[in-house]
Amino acid sequence: MAKKYIVHLSEDEVAQLQSIIKKGRHKARTITRANILLMAAVDETDSAIADRVRVHVATVQRTREKFVIV
Repeated sequence: MAKKYIVHLSEDEVAQLQSIIKKGRHKARTITRANILLMAAVDETDSAIADRVRVHVATVQRTREKFVIV
């Protein structure tokens, strides 16, 4: 099944997300969402991302849906 929401990140967005992860001064939820978006941008599957970040697949799907502007 084709993914409905495909994440494309600019270089600035990638740098900003990596900064959030690297500093570690944000909420754990924010860091998790940043990891999800970075992995989604490199075409990881939702189930692989969920296993790696230790969240439910639905969380990955919702995060992908909220970020992508249709």
